Parts: sequence; C-alpha cells; structure tokens
Amino acid sequence: MAPFVEIPTDLVDSLGCKSPHDALLALANESEQMAAKLAEELALSLSGRGGSGSSASDATCKSSKYHHGHPSPSKRKMSKSIMEGGDNSSSNSKDDASRRGGFPIPLPRSLRDAPRPVTPASSSSADNGDNDSTVENNNNNNNPTATTSRTLHKSNPSHPLTHATLATESILSSLSKIASGGSAASSEMRALEQQRQCLDAEALDLEHALQIREGCVRGGDSLMGRRYGDAARAVKDVNGILEGRAGGGRASERARELAGGDALAAHAKTVEVLKRAIGERYETAVQNGDVAGLSELTPLLGMLDMEELGVKLYLQYSQSCLCQAMSLEVDTSAPIDLSNVPQEEGMSRAAMRRRAEEQRRAEQNSTVPMKLAKIYNAAVTHLRHHLPMVAYALGEADGDAALVQLVHVEAEKRAVDILREHMAEKELGRTVRRAEMVASKMEDRYAGVSRGGEEDGLFGMDETNIANVIMGLGAGGDALGGVDIVTRRNAAQREDCGFTIEVGNLSDVDAALEEWALVMQHTESYERFIRHASREVIKARKLRKEQKREETRRLKEMEEANSHEGTEESTLLSTPTTPRKKVMDPDDETDQEDDIEILPPHTALNEVAAEIGGHYSSLERCLLLAGMQRAFVHANFPDDSTFTEVAIGNAHHYGASTRSALQTNLVEECLFAARRSTLRAFATGHAMTASAAANVCVDVLGRVLLEVLTRRAELGASLVKPGEGLLDGQSGLGQAAFSFARSTAGKGLRGVQGAAARAGAKVGDAGEETPEAVRRRTLLGVARAAANFNDLEVVADYTKRLEVNFLREVDAGYPPRGHDTEQLRMCVKGLGGVVESFVQASSRSMEGLISTILPRARQIVNDAVGQEGGGTG
Repeated sequence: MAPFVEIPTDLVDSLGCKSPHDALLALANESEQMAAKLAEELALSLSGRGGSGSSASDATCKSSKYHHGHPSPSKRKMSKSIMEGGDNSSSNSKDDASRRGGFPIPLPRSLRDAPRPVTPASSSSADNGDNDSTVENNNNNNNPTATTSRTLHKSNPSHPLTHATLATESILSSLSKIASGGSAASSEMRALEQQRQCLDAEALDLEHALQIREGCVRGGDSLMGRRYGDAARAVKDVNGILEGRAGGGRASERARELAGGDALAAHAKTVEVLKRAIGERYETAVQNGDVAGLSELTPLLGMLDMEELGVKLYLQYSQSCLCQAMSLEVDTSAPIDLSNVPQEEGMSRAAMRRRAEEQRRAEQNSTVPMKLAKIYNAAVTHLRHHLPMVAYALGEADGDAALVQLVHVEAEKRAVDILREHMAEKELGRTVRRAEMVASKMEDRYAGVSRGGEEDGLFGMDETNIANVIMGLGAGGDALGGVDIVTRRNAAQREDCGFTIEVGNLSDVDAALEEWALVMQHTESYERFIRHASREVIKARKLRKEQKREETRRLKEMEEANSHEGTEESTLLSTPTTPRKKVMDPDDETDQEDDIEILPPHTALNEVAAEIGGHYSSLERCLLLAGMQRAFVHANFPDDSTFTEVAIGNAHHYGASTRSALQTNLVEECLFAARRSTLRAFATGHAMTASAAANVCVDVLGRVLLEVLTRRAELGASLVKPGEGLLDGQSGLGQAAFSFARSTAGKGLRGVQGAAARAGAKVGDAGEETPEAVRRRTLLGVARAAANFNDLEVVADYTKRLEVNFLREVDAGYPPRGHDTEQLRMCVKGLGGVVESFVQASSRSMEGLISTILPRARQIVNDAVGQEGGGTG
C-alpha cells in the first residue's frame, strides 16, 4: 500500500506539489472553510455579539495606527491581553453593546491575527535612527529590498494572507519578465524584418539593373543586325522594367544608377533609331500594298508605343484595298490575266481565256443583288482577315474600332447609292401606291361591304347553271349562251381589279419581289455581321481596359504594402489576408466616359432597308390577294380537276366510291400563296419586314378567305336543299340539271354520255339515263356540293400547320432572345385566332345545312310511316 503523502493547503507550498490536482482540491477546500469562517464571524460582529472585545481591538488598532508601522511593545501587550481576555469580556458584551450602541463594528477574529506591514514612515521618531541604520546596513550588505510580502512573511509567515501576497508578487514578477522579454524579441524581429526588406530591395534593384543592361545590349545588337523583331522585343522588356509594366514593379533610382547612364543613353538611342526604321518600312509597305510586310511590322508597333501612327497608316492601306475590291467598273480594254483564272486539270489556255471572258461579261451585266453581294463580301472578307491582327497589335489605340468603322463607311456609301438608284429606276414608290389601290379593290370585292361579285352571283353566272357546273355537265356551249366554262373562266380572270394594268402580271411581280427579297437578304446578312463584329470589338476593348485597371491597382497595392511593411508587424501580417475592396478609381470613371460607339443604332443603310421593307410588304400583300383572286375565279368555274379527296382524316378516293368526301383545290392554292409569300419575307432576315408579312397573312386569311369560304358553304347548302337543289323535287336546280343532260344528248362525252360515264353508266346508253345513273349522278353532285363544307375544316387544319411551320422558321433564322424576334413570334401566333374563326364558321355552316335538310328528312320519315300504317290497315 502506498504511503500517505500529506497535501499542503497553502498556495505557496501547493506550487511544488507533485499532484497539482490534489493540491488544487485541498487549496479549494481550505479556501471554502476560510470563507465560511469569515462569513460566520462577520455575521456575529454585525449582530453585536462580542462587541467589547472587538471594540477594544478596534480602539487599540486606531490608537496604534498600525497601517503606518508596527505597534509599540506596550500597545502590543495591551492588545494581547485584550484578546486573551476576550472570553471574560464576552459576558459583558450586552452591557457594552447597550452602552456603545453596537459601534464601531469589530474586526473578524481571522483578521485580528493578520500581520501588519511595516514601512519606514510608520515608525516613531525614536525608532527612525534605528531603521535608517538598518536600511543602510542592508544596502551595504547587498540585501534584497524589503517588500510588503517579505515584511508580512517575517511578521506572520503562516497566515494565508501572507501566502496569497507572496504568490501574487511572484506571478506579477513572472509576467513582467515575460513582457520585457517579448518586447525585446519583438524589437529584434522588427529589426530583422527591416534588414530583410532592405536586402530584398537591394537584390531587386540589382536584378533590374542587370536586366536593363542585358536588354540594352540585346536591342543594340539586334538593331545592328536589322533583326527588328528581336530589337523591338528587347526595347519592350527594358521599357517594362523602367516603367513598371513587367509585373515586378518600377525600377528605382538606385537600380538606374546601378545600370549606368551609358546603358540608359544607349537604350534611348536604340529606341529612336528603331522607331524611325520601322516607321519608314511601314509606310513603304502601305504604299506598295505589301501584305507580308504589314503582317510582319504591325505587331512591332505596339511594342514601341507607335500605335497611333500604325492605326493611321493601316487605315490608309485598308481604304485602298476596299476601294479596289468594291469597284464595280469593269475595264474591258485591259488584257485578260490568265494567272487569276482557276485552272482545272486538262484545261487548255484557250478554255481558260473563254472562262475569263465569260466572267467579264457576267460582271458587266451584273444585277443589283450581285453588285451588293460583291460590296458586302469585300467588306466581310477584309474584316475577317485583318481585324484579329489589328485588335492584337493596335488595340490599345482603338485600331480595331477604327477599322470596323472604316469598312462600314466604305460599304454603306456604295450600297446606299446602288439601292437608291435602283429604287428610282424601278419607280418603286409609284408602283407601291398603285398596288395599294388595287389591293383595296380586291379586298372590297371579296370581303368588303359592297361585294361587287354578288351582282352576277358568286360564280359570275346564273344560279340556273350552278348545278350544271357542280355536276360537271356545263361544258356545252348551248346552255351557257354558246360559251364554255374555260372561256368564261378566262374572261373572269381578266377582271382582276386592274392588277395586270397597274402593277403587272403575276410572274413579273413575283420575279421583282424575288429580286427585292434577295437585296434585303444580302443587306441584312451584312448588317448582322457588322453588328456582331462591333459587339466583339467593344467586348475586347472592355477586357483590355479591365486588365489594365487591374494591373494598375495591383501595382498600387504592392507599393502601398512595401511602404507600410516596416511600421508594425501586425499591419505586415494582416495586409495580404485583408479582402480586397473594389474602390472607384478615377481611371474607372475615365474609362466609363471613354466608352465609344462604333456604329450608331440607326445608320443610313438601316433607313434604306426599312424603306424597301415597307414597299416590299405592300407589294407582297397585293401579290397575295391577286394569287388568291386567281384561285377564287378558278373555283367559280370548276371542272373535274377542281375536286379532290379530303386530305385530312380518313377519306377514300373520290373516283373509287361515290360516297367519298371531297374538297376543292381552292384551299390548297390560297394557302400555298400565303405560305410562299410569308416565307419569302422571312428569308430576308429583316425582322420588321417579316412581321409585316406575317400580319398580312393573318389579315388576308382571316378576312378575305374566311368570307369567301363562308359564302361558298352557304351556296353548297342551297344546292342540296330538297325540292330546290340536287335532291328530289319538281323544280329547282336538280330538275334543271336533268333537263340540260337530256338536251345535250348525242354531243359526245360532254353530254349525257359524259355524265353517265363519269357516273358509272355505259357510253352506249345515250338515249336515256337509267335510274341507277341518275342516282349516282345525284350522289356525285351532293358530294361536290358538300366539298364547300369540307373546305372550312381543311383550311382550319392547314392554317394550324402553317403556324407551326412559321414558328419553326422564326426559331431557325432569327436571334433567339431579340425583341424583334419576340414581336415576330407574336405576329405569327395571330394565326391561332384565324383557326378559331374557321372552326366557328364551319360549325355555323353545318348547323345551317342540318336545319335545311332536317324538315325534308322528317317528311320522308312521316310518309314512310304513314304508308306502312296504311298497308297494315
């Protein structure tokens, strides 16, 4: 069993204990007991018990003035006798408390035995001599100076207060030593840091001086050897060190002194001679059009700070190249240069000469789109070849922006002149005004209030002959006044509201619109390219400015950090970790104000293109109405080719079954004209023109075509009206058709034989028509009359497909997130409302047909029921 080890309870002894944990527990227990004892004695003193002893002790302490020195021996004996007689005097505590009123409050018992520190000032005059002599002896003997803790230790070494005072002074002394040692170490570290900074600065200056000397020697040697590229790079390296653009900071005065004045003078001379030599060679290359020389010398201009001169000379070269490439004049007197003619394998020189002559003749007879294509291609080719090099070498002087502006000015000037001249030659404005008048007449004819076509009927013929036309029996000239359907159709097509006279025939107007669409397509393609190039140049310019600002800011922060490094260590350590705050520098404001606009929002070329686009839209509207009018006239005089099987749903071939669903070719012809016109406008790439064409398509389909199809459906309902139409009855169109068939018997297949043959009868039965043939002919007429109702359903389906096709073309040919593109999409989506209009018109027409046939059907049912009832009775 381990021997018992006594654990000290005082603070001083506990510092040397082997078990700090047990020592701390014992010290805490002792402190707790001491605190409880003090609290108990304080409570007793406040309650008045033990007052005599306390009062006597307090009085003794006051009389002796113990806080200035040790009490005298007589007073110490008296206080000792008072404390020894404390028990005897406790019996009289009540009397003393009543006589003194319980005041003053006596000290606790634990503090009565506390030692009193002694200072030289608290001793009496009699003892001063002794104390002085004692101090002198102590000083002479090199004794330690008397402190409060040492005095207390001498007077009462076992009291806890003495231990606490000694421990406090020991801790204070240790902390003072640590603080003084840390301050000395910090001073030494700062001195070492300053010494390191000085050494680093000297090493950097020496490195800069060596680099300057090496660059000067390399530049001079390269210049002597006419290696201008190496000389320019050496000059750039030296200038970067001298001006602080190399990333290592600006060279100091000490570095310049180390490099030597001779080296700097040689560098200045090298720069002067090199600039003069490169400038002369560059001017010579510009004058001679030496592309190889320009490509070699242009990158060197930025190294020598010659960007301004380089931009000026390069623009002169570009202008001369553009003038030569965009020239539209063909010199026929010049001999043919066979070196420029591409030679194929096995081609003779005579064949090459013939090909060159054909190219020259084609250039002489070039159209306006070909001329514009030559100008635009020259501009685009020049930018694609020269802009990257100019942006790299001369971008600091905005050479790329100047090049884009020059190319656009040269191309725009020539293109605008060509377009204005062509518009004046074609009298575009006058033609458009006449076209608008013709279009108004056609709209008023088919969808207006007057509806001029109703005077002679919808088909331009009497209603008596409508059934014959539907039946396919109207080819004979006797019933139509000696004029057949083809002749009447051609005559009706000549009544085109003045389109042929005022505007021209359909093929000529269509060819003219193809040419204008091609002109606008070339112009819009060039416009998109030049705008894209402008945006890229602006983006590159911003990146260069931002990089320059960042480099300047970094160098400034580096200089500030170097200037504040030696002040205090905390600043040195905290500067790199401090997050960078973006401060608005004056350079930033200057760059924001210096933002250039390479191309204006609206140029002269944009204005001409917009004007042509407006005229183009008006001509397209007139042409679309003329094409639809041609389809209307053809449908008003139908033949067998007019009717086809329904292209939607489940339909059988109309020739194979008399019960098959039919439709007319009116819908397909009108929708084809609308699709071709709108897609041609989309192909121009001009968003405003495309939007106008889409609106024209929506308006013409939603008003004109809807009105015509609705009226044709009404006519179809009248053709199948019982007693008046093709169904059984004693009068009306059905009887007229039958009489016409009998009157034209024996006149070939166009009469009854033709009708019977088409109805399925034999050709030899020309004398009379069998009941089966009549039934077939009637069903065929009903199917043809019902084709007008099917046209409304078909046009609704076709229009829905047309909308999907248009939206697909918009997504493929226009910028996805442009404002003009969104506007165009909204115009195309207007076809959705047109589809709803067709569906509603179809529903109304079917309701009218049902209301027309239903009374006759009820009568047939009633008659059948009545006959059956009579037979039964």
